[in-house]
Amino acid sequence: MKLRVMIFLVCVTCVSFVCLVLPACNSSLAGIAACYQNDQAIINHTAEAPYQYRILAPYVMSLVASPANYGAWFGMVLLINLVCFAVIYPSVYTWLCRWGSDKTAAGGVFLMTLLLIFSFVHQYPLSPNSNIELALICATLIQWKRYWLVVIMVIVASLNRETGVLLVAIYALLTVTNLRQPTPLVRVAILGALWAGISATLHITLGAAPHILGFMGTLQANFSDLVSGLIINALLLPLWILALIGYLKSPMLLKRFGWLALAYLFSVFVGGLWGEMARLSLPAIPLILPFVVAEKPIQDKLGLS
Repeated sequence: MKLRVMIFLVCVTCVSFVCLVLPACNSSLAGIAACYQNDQAIINHTAEAPYQYRILAPYVMSLVASPANYGAWFGMVLLINLVCFAVIYPSVYTWLCRWGSDKTAAGGVFLMTLLLIFSFVHQYPLSPNSNIELALICATLIQWKRYWLVVIMVIVASLNRETGVLLVAIYALLTVTNLRQPTPLVRVAILGALWAGISATLHITLGAAPHILGFMGTLQANFSDLVSGLIINALLLPLWILALIGYLKSPMLLKRFGWLALAYLFSVFVGGLWGEMARLSLPAIPLILPFVVAEKPIQDKLGLS
């Protein structure tokens, strides 16, 4: 896939973010409160859970901008997203090339682009932590042999979102064939300890915070906005069906990623807003894309070198 195509996709995704997310953030007091003021609350340690503990992006952006300056703050958000897209697309392409041809891998990248743009359409927050998470997942899929780099990415992911544990799970699945040897087990344990330690430290240091909705509040919000949730999930349904069909024909290595994706999707379906499933499902997409775009010779593509 040519570099100029990658650059074009990054630009298209950034323009889509500006056109779809910026108006929603600035259109009302509620939008401003949900975007800029929430980031300010994170910096001030007065945000509700789980945002209180997602400190990476607001802390980094606050080094050069302030949430009170909407233009500068949005510019920093856009810059971080641009870097994330520049990581996501080449990583997805490299990952998919291991399971199919250049043509099918390129098709997977275009599908990833459409899904990202689709996620901007409804209830997409200003904070870039969802795309940071996605970029780290994609990078882990192709850089897992560089353990020191995985360690850094797990640390960054743990400061970004609690779902940074996905990187630990991905590394474990990619080394599962060697788990009878002590070294991979120790490495997985270290990654898990890093994630747990950072998460615990954030909660202890920043203190307890009331959940923005809670379980019952999330359930009530889902049923009050049921139509939007049903529409978004119905639009995503063909993707899950294609992934299931591909899963049945895939080798065990990829099936393990399917199990991880299913576990993640179940957790966000239970604890997340159904109207945000287009965004919440993004971390599962790189894990199931090989099911969708891989060719029949996939059984011969078991090497990850």
